[in-house]
Amino acid sequence: MLQFWRRIAPLAWIALALGSARPGQAADVRVTGGIVRGADQADGSSLFLGIPYAAPPLGALRWAPPAPVAPWQGVRPATVAPSPCLQSDEGWNAKDAARGSEDCLYLSVHTPRHDPGVRLPVLFWIHGGSNRAGSGSGTALSPIYSRGVIVVAIEYRLGLFGFLAAPALRAESAHGSSGNYALLDQIAALTWVRNNIAAFGGDPARVTVAGQSAGGTDIGILLRSPLARGLFAQAIQESGALGAPRSAAANERIGTRLFQLMAVSPDAAGLARLRDIPAAQLLERVPNLANSEYERQLLWGDATADGWVLPVGVNNLYRSDGQARVPMIVGNVLREFPADLPLDAVESLARTTFGSNAAHVLDMYGVRDGKLPADDPLLGSVGTQLLTDMIFRCPTNRLAAWQVAAGQKVWRYEFGVREPGSPALAHNAELHYVFDMRPPGKNNGDWPPVQEYWANFIKTGDPNGPGLPRWPDLAHGKAYMSFTPEGPRLGTDLRGSICRLVQPPA
Repeated sequence: MLQFWRRIAPLAWIALALGSARPGQAADVRVTGGIVRGADQADGSSLFLGIPYAAPPLGALRWAPPAPVAPWQGVRPATVAPSPCLQSDEGWNAKDAARGSEDCLYLSVHTPRHDPGVRLPVLFWIHGGSNRAGSGSGTALSPIYSRGVIVVAIEYRLGLFGFLAAPALRAESAHGSSGNYALLDQIAALTWVRNNIAAFGGDPARVTVAGQSAGGTDIGILLRSPLARGLFAQAIQESGALGAPRSAAANERIGTRLFQLMAVSPDAAGLARLRDIPAAQLLERVPNLANSEYERQLLWGDATADGWVLPVGVNNLYRSDGQARVPMIVGNVLREFPADLPLDAVESLARTTFGSNAAHVLDMYGVRDGKLPADDPLLGSVGTQLLTDMIFRCPTNRLAAWQVAAGQKVWRYEFGVREPGSPALAHNAELHYVFDMRPPGKNNGDWPPVQEYWANFIKTGDPNGPGLPRWPDLAHGKAYMSFTPEGPRLGTDLRGSICRLVQPPA
């Protein structure tokens, strides 16, 4: 199963901005901490790379909430992409891992050419990578900015450095919590946008948070976190629905293992020693924090109800009070994780997800007489269908239904177009089309217009616009948009007959 989990990765093409911006001096902009200078682009847009939104999380700030930026003197160049946050090399993220650093709390801003006094909407992007890898590199260069939106791409602490929890960390916290430092980074970056984006021509009241995979999952937490309330006006959640969070105690048990592995005492003195250990040595110990490779893949993907960033007592985030009520686009890929699972694995996952309904659901999947059926030509193998349903389709349906019940507009989608040149449809497929501009001569039939829909939503709160097939919100007949190789098609009640049989945690 490791192979399909490793598909949780940013697109390779999105890492385009690893060097410096093109020559051309942009206007100086005053932000929190001082003045930054980016570079004008050939089309009249302005690109600012590597602006600090918090102090470097080094030394005593390792495993601490993000601290304020230290002011600087003079003009700070903003023309070189920031380092990705520290991460282990897993192959797909080799370039990010090679450039990784603990000093990584930076963001980049791309502002399209616009008339003075105009206030543009803002796309705030949170990258994926299982919360343990990846980066926002290249996102700020995406042509989506040319549709009249300011793009903000952030780096945030990953894995061990972004999510470690332990009793010693809780003891030093003014809020009695530990872990979730990566989420606090995201909230700090959103706060920076609220305070500074107007200087770039942006409208702080028109911020759309968007993310894919772990970035989408994190948006689910931001929707629920009281610390993020009021920092964004709408959300786009791609393949990132969230289920029941891990308890603070369970997360601290994982952190306690690190103290044991590094042979330090589980108290303030041991924590001080842990903060002095070179980061590379700590990363080497991460595989030992999990009981299996499967668990390691998901180690930092679960939310933690720490009582500060995320309230305690939340078993299912999307059935609980306190969710931010904002317009949303939510969806998933038709086949998220292609997987040929054996019968026993299929039966075990079905029992975990559907409880007493498992036998009925297996029959609906075509599992009969102890045999797996042939692959469905559209949905793939039973394993692929089951994983997509249990991790993405059904949780996303629950989120969408909760928001609709709360009176919010929600546009639901399923994406079924392969990346150009890709042999199969899988997780990440839509990112190429969201962030790349349709080449000349392409039409909606062979180049899905997701960028157009997304840009319209960011600008107006509604994805619909001239020349696009009408996409109703879910309140109108449970309609969803299916992006197919033949063009956008409307459907109703996406996988409803199966998703209604899920038995989520009480």
